[in-house]
Amino acid sequence: MNELIFMLLFFGTPGIIGFVMAKRRGKNPFLWGVLCGVLPFFLMVLKMQFKLLDKPKGPQSP
Repeated sequence: MNELIFMLLFFGTPGIIGFVMAKRRGKNPFLWGVLCGVLPFFLMVLKMQFKLLDKPKGPQSP
């Protein structure tokens, strides 16, 4: 039973984090959740991808 809990934490935690990050960035959350769960390296890839949520601040020309 302890091994099962360890495996769920080991693979589940990065998968859940990847799912949430992908959802916020407008990516496919299920694909990124699975990728991050199997290979946590993809969390860094997903972190490097960003989506501009705000308009750039500064003088606007008409």
